[in-house]
Amino acid sequence: MSQANSQTLTPQEQINMAGQVRQAKSGGGEESEAQEEQDAGQPKTLREKVMAARRAMDIKQRAKDKIQEKITMPAEKTFKAALRWAWMITFSVIGFLPGLFYINLHAFLRLIFPSFFCELGKEWQPEQSKNNVISATRIGASIGEKALLAFLDVMMLMIFAILYAVLAWVYENSILSWALEKILL
Repeated sequence: MSQANSQTLTPQEQINMAGQVRQAKSGGGEESEAQEEQDAGQPKTLREKVMAARRAMDIKQRAKDKIQEKITMPAEKTFKAALRWAWMITFSVIGFLPGLFYINLHAFLRLIFPSFFCELGKEWQPEQSKNNVISATRIGASIGEKALLAFLDVMMLMIFAILYAVLAWVYENSILSWALEKILL
């Protein structure tokens, strides 16, 4: 305010004028505070609603990515290593049964928890290879591992059937069962 105006105003008018200036600077007083509360709670235009929905989706996506990074990825890496180990020990005499059991368990649990258990064949792929050429190779490896797993399962069933037939034959033959009792007991 200029000096000429301040000398012509009474002290009461100066106080009122200062109050109006403060009110204008703070946003308009009681009416603007009520308007701000209403605007903060609900977006008015369609654009504001869409932007608020996008922000909410972005927050959900970031939370989902953090969960995947902190929980899912380490678990998947662990189960990949276990599956790789199971394939390696399957072709030894002692590790055949436990390895085959874990591979079948892993294939079954893949159907229930697909984010934790990888596909058959994916355990041999490096983490950096995410392009389409590698994915085509992975599909081929997955089909080959599924066929190998089916072959090993059929072979295991045949081994159990032969073992059961031999034990039944020994049990029926009295001389062989007597010898078997002497050997086992």
